Amino acid sequence: MFGTFSYSKMSRPWLPSLKEIVGDVERAFVELHSCWEEENLSKEEKCKNMNEVRQELLLFWEEKIREGKLHLLKYKIKNLRDEIQIWWEKCFLSEDEKQEFDDYKSTDYTNQLYVSHVEELGRLKRKFYRNESLYLLIEKQQDTWKRVVNMDKQLYNPERLFQNRGAQLLQEERERRAAQKDLPQLEELIKKETELYEREHGRPFLLYGQSFSDMILYQKEQHKENQKSLKITKKKCENSAAPSTAPKTITSVSKLKRKLVSNIQSPASAQDKQARVASCEKHASHPVEASRPKRGLKVRQKLIERTVSVPAAQP
Repeated sequence: MFGTFSYSKMSRPWLPSLKEIVGDVERAFVELHSCWEEENLSKEEKCKNMNEVRQELLLFWEEKIREGKLHLLKYKIKNLRDEIQIWWEKCFLSEDEKQEFDDYKSTDYTNQLYVSHVEELGRLKRKFYRNESLYLLIEKQQDTWKRVVNMDKQLYNPERLFQNRGAQLLQEERERRAAQKDLPQLEELIKKETELYEREHGRPFLLYGQSFSDMILYQKEQHKENQKSLKITKKKCENSAAPSTAPKTITSVSKLKRKLVSNIQSPASAQDKQARVASCEKHASHPVEASRPKRGLKVRQKLIERTVSVPAAQP
């Protein structure tokens, strides 16, 4: 029914599944043949039914094959589109130049669409390799410019000082100065190369739809605007944080003043305090004597009484 299968030419991981499918088909035909036998169908009727089943199976597999080829075509075109995007960036194409390739957004997945993507990818590669040295210089300049922008942005990061581990800030400053030194040299070299290209080919060398000078001028203006907005944001954060810290400072100073005033004593008060302390220490060292009556006073009273009661001697 299915002809002879060449198992040796097929990928081995699929062999078990294919054999299972063939076995399922054979079992299904055996059951169908058993039913036709019980119905006492003639040989002609059995052949007719067999051909009908065969046609249905062929249509089923043709549909599956068509779906498989369509999925494969979508997969290939998707990979081509991903690769085309990479080469668009390599060639610094503008959005208008990208939109000139109409088939990029097409959903009519046919062989013709696949061929158009292959041709577009080839065109981009030829464009790049004809001026590879110039494109590589521009790529290096853009990478250096991005580093400068990122490092300038870090200057306004409030947490930057708290993350200084292993002299990180010093290393960042060295890198920033080195990048700022290399950037003008790269820009001057690229300008000379683009001027040479324009004289040889008689057309402008465009990057994102504009000349190299216009491109870097636009990037620097955008960078200045971003720095202004970062400065304003940082100033707003500092102003909003100032009122919350001022009362705490005043309170702490006031407490400190009260504490200092309370610790300062006049000489008189210091002497009184020392006298009270000495008295307390004296009473504490002689507790029994302090509560005992004074005996010296009574002895003097008795001596006085005896002197008074003795008669005076007669002459």
